[in-house]
Amino acid sequence: MEDDHIETYDLNKKIDEVELEQPHVTISMKNMLEKLHPISEECSIYRVSKRLHNINDMAYTPQAISIGPFHHGQKEFMAMEQLKLRFLDAYLRRVGMGIEDAFEIAQGWETRARKCYAEHIDMKSDNFVKMMLVDGAFLVEFIRMHYQWATMTQPNLNYTLFQAIHVDIYRDLILLENQLPFFILECLLDKCSSSTPFVLFTSTFCRWYTGARELISDKLLTKKPNHLVDFLSFYYALPTVTGKNDKLKYNKRESPPTATELWEAGVEFQKATEDKRLIMDIRFKDGVLSIPHLEIHDAFETYVRNLLAYEHYHIGDDERCLIQYVYFLDELISTERDVSLLVKAGIITNNIGGNNEDVSKLFNDLCKDINISCDFYYYADISMDLHKYCETWWHRSMASLRRDYFNTPWAFISFLAATFLVLLTSMQAIYSAISYHKSKP
Repeated sequence: MEDDHIETYDLNKKIDEVELEQPHVTISMKNMLEKLHPISEECSIYRVSKRLHNINDMAYTPQAISIGPFHHGQKEFMAMEQLKLRFLDAYLRRVGMGIEDAFEIAQGWETRARKCYAEHIDMKSDNFVKMMLVDGAFLVEFIRMHYQWATMTQPNLNYTLFQAIHVDIYRDLILLENQLPFFILECLLDKCSSSTPFVLFTSTFCRWYTGARELISDKLLTKKPNHLVDFLSFYYALPTVTGKNDKLKYNKRESPPTATELWEAGVEFQKATEDKRLIMDIRFKDGVLSIPHLEIHDAFETYVRNLLAYEHYHIGDDERCLIQYVYFLDELISTERDVSLLVKAGIITNNIGGNNEDVSKLFNDLCKDINISCDFYYYADISMDLHKYCETWWHRSMASLRRDYFNTPWAFISFLAATFLVLLTSMQAIYSAISYHKSKP
């Protein structure tokens, strides 16, 4: 009995302890929930998922310089912190402002800037403000120097430092994880006496990535860019679609045939030249597939991957322009031969130093682990028309005839000679038959 009493006492004691712990646990959970980083409408800067990093880590990870809080303080970027301070000093001297006044201005950015990041930034207020000021001034000075270097507006300016660091850090500045809110850069430039709008500075900086294309300024009329990656997206827009009556037809993500399949069916590839702005304006008419020129350079994969990641995390399904465009090209390009056909037509310029197989692999990997669903697929009609063209017997037969008999002048002459011999033989046979029937009694 005494043992039973002891066991009952121990059991009651454990129950009491659990009951005491429960309020403590709920209070702890409540505190955790209250400390969750709020997701606001201004949130636009994200960490890229591990899945995408595993495909190509260097395309998303800075190699020389950190901008913003995600990679701030990492040992490998400490050497560049001294350079950023030099740029801050140059900025302050140029605008005639003391560090105290600049820091006070930067303090006014903190609340809004923290909301721009998709996760809680575990930095003390002073450190966060200092980072915004140093990184922001560096970006403004670097982009301004790039503009002067590209336009030669100040030929007497010493560009030795700019040229020395340009190659190392250029790509790091358009990584999604390496961004500052754009309003910080605009605010810093507003303190300058420059009459050049910061949008012009930035467009000159971004133009190198997009193959010297014109900025689609219509987007600037409806919204301001969130950061440099978002600004890059302003160079891309799907052409306006008219007669969109059957919406279900455009919801279907129809894959186009490969370039080789199209070539075998007699489709002609042509480099579009009508509008340099509309890189996504792919058209198919009368057996001719027209595609704007695309330059594959060393930074191509980096900027495209970061733009795709940005669309993946931030842009609504119906506005995913680049995802649709890259998906179409990914389906069009399957092998090295597909790339060769587009290179031969002048549509693709391969400047990455490798062969065409490297370009085909690049496109085949770009859409991996990217959500390519969309409410409206712009290339649905083009893809369906291409399939219909390839499935037409007449088109395939004529294409085969041109390839086999009309591919060289000698082949064409041989074909004419063979045709002439067949005609002569046929005429001789007919003449012999007629003569035979006439000679019969």
